[in-house]
Amino acid sequence: MKLTLLAIGSIALALIAIACTETATPTNTATPRTSASPAASPTASADEFAHAREIYAKNCEACHGPKAEGGLAKVDNKQIKVPSLKAEHTIKHTDEKLTKTITNGQEEMPAFKDKLKPEEINEMVRYIRKVVQAKG
Repeated sequence: MKLTLLAIGSIALALIAIACTETATPTNTATPRTSASPAASPTASADEFAHAREIYAKNCEACHGPKAEGGLAKVDNKQIKVPSLKAEHTIKHTDEKLTKTITNGQEEMPAFKDKLKPEEINEMVRYIRKVVQAKG
């Protein structure tokens, strides 16, 4: 009898040891609740471009408009036609071309090299690509 109990106890301990070292497949089919990465959440995206939105509002909105659609604008008592940042010609420009245009200006667009830091200009290019053109 003692031998039987000892054998059963040994088998039970062996099964427990095996169970503790194996990885079991979860049977719960519910989606696990993990926190989303900051880059994936909508709030993070808004925060990611918060500074760019401020730069746009301060430096670009007067001509390109609040929705970046361009149109007619009055600059230095002169009526000019401002291109949409959502237009195909802008979308086709490389990031380098957009950076150069913002930095040095083009035609009637003023240069921003003395108003914005290079990293702010790069931020504006990312903002145009990820936010403005995405809302096209």
